[in-house]
Parts: sequence; C-alpha cells; structure tokens
Amino acid sequence: MSAAGNIMKCMTDLLQPHASDREADRRAREWLGNLDHQAAVGKRHHIVPRFLLARFASEDGKLRVRNRRDGKASTRSINDLAVRDFYTAVTDSSGLDSSLESLLSTVEAGTAEILRQHLDFRAFVKPRAFTLEERATLDAFVAMQAVRGMRIRRSIEVIADYSVKLLNPDRITEEDIRDVDFVPHPNDHLKMFGNLAERAEETLKTRSTSLIHLDKPLLIIGDEPVLVESERDESVKRGASKPGTAPEDLVRLEGGRGFANAEVIMLPVTPAVLLAYWPPGRRNLPAEVHLIGEETQSFGEELNLLMTGSAIDWVAARPDHPSFDSLELPPPQPLLTVHDYGSSAAARVNSTPARRPIRRLRHDDILEVESEQI
Repeated sequence: MSAAGNIMKCMTDLLQPHASDREADRRAREWLGNLDHQAAVGKRHHIVPRFLLARFASEDGKLRVRNRRDGKASTRSINDLAVRDFYTAVTDSSGLDSSLESLLSTVEAGTAEILRQHLDFRAFVKPRAFTLEERATLDAFVAMQAVRGMRIRRSIEVIADYSVKLLNPDRITEEDIRDVDFVPHPNDHLKMFGNLAERAEETLKTRSTSLIHLDKPLLIIGDEPVLVESERDESVKRGASKPGTAPEDLVRLEGGRGFANAEVIMLPVTPAVLLAYWPPGRRNLPAEVHLIGEETQSFGEELNLLMTGSAIDWVAARPDHPSFDSLELPPPQPLLTVHDYGSSAAARVNSTPARRPIRRLRHDDILEVESEQI
C-alpha cells in the first residue's frame, strides 16, 4: 500500500465511529484532497507530541532530560526534543510529502482535547467513561504512538542490515559485518506505518480502559512512552547464536514489544495520571482508579523502570521530580535478538545495543528514488 493509501485508511478508520463506512470514506477522501502535502516539509516536529510533553514540563516549558546511553542529565526546552522530516516521505515523482505528519497532528489535536476534558475541568465535570468517539481517537493515537517512534524505525534498520549481511556472505567481509551498517530508505518505515497502526488499534479496541490517578506526580516519560507489560518474559538476551540450530529455527527473532501478548498497555499522560488498557475480556472496570501512599510510590517506581527500559534516546520528567536525577537506568539492550545457525551477522545484532542515531531523511534519499525510476 502506498503512503497515501496508508494515510487514507487511517483517516477512514478514525472517522468511522462518527459516520457510516461510506460516509467515513467520503470524508477521508475529502480531507486528503484538501490537504497541502508539503505543508510540514522541513518543519520541526516531535516524535512524542508536544502537547503530551507539555504535561510533564514546568510552566516555562522546561524538562529535565536524561540521555539513555550515558545517563547524563540536562534541563532542556520542549523544542529541543523536536526533529525534522522524520515523517516526510519521498514520492515517486521525487517530491517530498508530509501528509503523515498532518494526519498525526489531526489525531494529536483530538487526543489533546479529550485529555483536557477529562483532566483539566475536573472541578466542573464529574468523572465519566470515554465515549465511543473518544475511544476511537484515543485508540488511534496510542496505536500510532506505539509504531511511529525510533524503536520501530531502528528495528526495521536492524532487520534490513542483518538480512543483507546474511544473504551476501560472499560479497561482505567479516570486517564489514562488524563495522558497516546497511540501512533502508526512511520510506520503508512510512509505508509500513498504516498496517502496523491498524493492527495495534484493532488490539486496543478489544480492551477496557481506565485512567489511573496517583496522589503524587511521580511518573516520567520517554521517547517510547507506550508501555507494554506481559506475563511472558520477553526480555532480550545477549550472546551469539548457537551453532547447530535446527532448520525449522534457522532464523528466529526475539525482543519485539507487540500488543498481542500484552497483559496491560499503558501510556502516562501526566506525571500523576496513566491511561491503561486492561487485558481482553475484562469488563465493567471503573473509568478511574485512584492510588495513594505506598501504592503510588510502588506503582510509580515500576512504571518508571518500564519507561527507562523502553526508551531509545531519552527519558524526561518535570524539573522538580524528586528522584529523577538519581534514577538508576538499566543498561541499554539490543532491540532484537537473532537466532540462526551462528552467523557473524546475528552475533553483531545480538551483542551490540542498537542505540546509534536513527537515520532520517537526507538529500541522498531523494536521489535514490530518482535513480530507481531510471
């Protein structure tokens, strides 16, 4: 499916709770037809939306940020965490298309309004469950947030690098396997975005939600803020692949953090509030859960540990967070573990924490698309 097709499908799904399938499709086409596809090209945007970061920042827009690789802390503005052209695609005509960023902005605006209604007007409105329309927007937002970030982009890069090295042993030296990275075009992530988000959203639709309120602002946020807690241990183990692997297990990947096997899916939305998706089949759960005292402390510590383990580049908190600077960060782990017949390519994946800078759009990427058409 093309990038435009992915965006069309996402927008149609988003509109369906408000309209019939036919009407949703019509409105999605109208939205896409009126869209300026270059409106956000070259502009800075946030992988974790600005409105969400603002809820963790001080009144003057400052965050305490720690580098995930070395743990160093600094005070930075929300703008400092923006990137450029992370979601810009190169079209077949070698133009630049920022439609995905426009779609994300639409979903973010809807989510920001829902959170305002449920969190900021509590003195005037009684707590209530999310409406069907609100759930549709929240599900779309959480699903997109789970697949839009650096973890998915980097995982695609790791798999592509491993595949090239595995399938070309006669062309690539052992030194190149160790020192050279083969990286796919950023378009590859953007083309997969719609299908990945749709699958995640379908899982979210089957789950009940609650807002969990803590009596202290202890929660932090990171560049991969959607957290997955599973009963099954899906931790990534280091080490080389074992020789003599059975043919049916010739290549097996471990370390993904999908929704299908998740016990609970969570997203902190303020330092004191968490959006939780409960296990499938759990019904009649309260719209809000309130924790106090030791429960808050224990829950906050567990969530922050999950957040630091999930983050790729950074974690952040309010500058006055009581323990953020001294928070112990677990050692970075490889995003994926590969089990094959013991190849050097697998050893490279398994032994190196995949934390190098994520590849973003460059001028060469436009030239690459042009060369493919010649």
